[in-house]
Amino acid sequence: MNNHFSVLFLPSWYPTSEYPTHGIFIRNHAKALSNYCNVIVLYVYSSDEILDVVLEHHSNQNFNEYIIAFPKSKIPVLKSFIHFIKYQYYYFRLCLLVKKHFQNIRYAQINVIYPVSLFFFLIKYLLKIKIYTVFEQWTGYLKEDNSFKGFWRKMITKRMIKNARKVWCLCDYQKNAMLQHQLYGNYEILGNVINTNIFLPKERTISSTKRFIHVSTLDKKQKNISSILKAFSEIEKEGHHFELIIVGGKDEYLLNAKKLAQELNLKNVEFTGILPQETLPYYYQTSDALVMFSNYETFCVAVYEALSCGIYVITTPVADLDKIISEKFGTLVDIGNEQQLKNAILKVIHQQYQPYPDEAHQLVKHNFSEEVIGKKFYDYYCSLEHQRK
Repeated sequence: MNNHFSVLFLPSWYPTSEYPTHGIFIRNHAKALSNYCNVIVLYVYSSDEILDVVLEHHSNQNFNEYIIAFPKSKIPVLKSFIHFIKYQYYYFRLCLLVKKHFQNIRYAQINVIYPVSLFFFLIKYLLKIKIYTVFEQWTGYLKEDNSFKGFWRKMITKRMIKNARKVWCLCDYQKNAMLQHQLYGNYEILGNVINTNIFLPKERTISSTKRFIHVSTLDKKQKNISSILKAFSEIEKEGHHFELIIVGGKDEYLLNAKKLAQELNLKNVEFTGILPQETLPYYYQTSDALVMFSNYETFCVAVYEALSCGIYVITTPVADLDKIISEKFGTLVDIGNEQQLKNAILKVIHQQYQPYPDEAHQLVKHNFSEEVIGKKFYDYYCSLEHQRK
């Protein structure tokens, strides 16, 4: 393995013990690249669940994570200012720590521009980084989300994208939305990593009772979980038998989804909450179909995990999924069209489809496996190395 250079990952989101799925796709990118070169992750966050500062360092061959958590301020009026100063200080401390162990950090990768870019100029100066790239995952640029607001966010985002050597995003729809905000840069489309070594097809006994799975944050605005629950409630009242497994959701999102299921008197539903990634393949493998009904996405990891496990997919054509999901692998339904969603579910219940598990898995493996995505990252950084010589 060639270890002649290192890449610094600076994420705005990253998994923690409190929220293990938060930004997990960023960690998967870092881990994929670490198969080819050194990757150092720096992440600072505030927490309501600790009383003192916590420093974590995880090391696995070429993959090093340095994470600092600090207690959230209890002073409402000064909270934002205090947090800003503490973020600056702890990133300063992490930079000094990293400098002792790594000498050739030539490149930085900003993963989700805001808010980590507020501290990038300090990090860049301390570690003498000359070149940086951006990988933007955020849905806020999309008109359906419409969260790209605020003077500082817009100014910093525009500057970061303009000066980045490369700007990766997840789909053409996201890229076009960013361009509509006049965020001009050197764009390229690159997907998220799917662990095709654990998300595998498994043979299962065919049952007359079909099992459906939904995996998401359960955010009503984006994931439209309410329409999914309503569709299954109507189908249940019509006398059809099924099982529905809802995976994910935290705090009020999970509580609201459970409350709606009770109001709809939906009986054949199970809420698991957030599951570790190692456990998730079992839930796909023991299901007949994934049901997603998102209003907008930039990628939708759950769709690709389901395909990698060889199960049928029902989804809206968000995040360029209409380029991936053919009739062989699933059914596309229009955004917000609850009747089409209901018909697609009934199609699975009545066994009016033919799964192609091996082909679906190979589709994901050839395009989104850790090896494929990691190599694409590495090849790009190697091209920057060649330009230096």
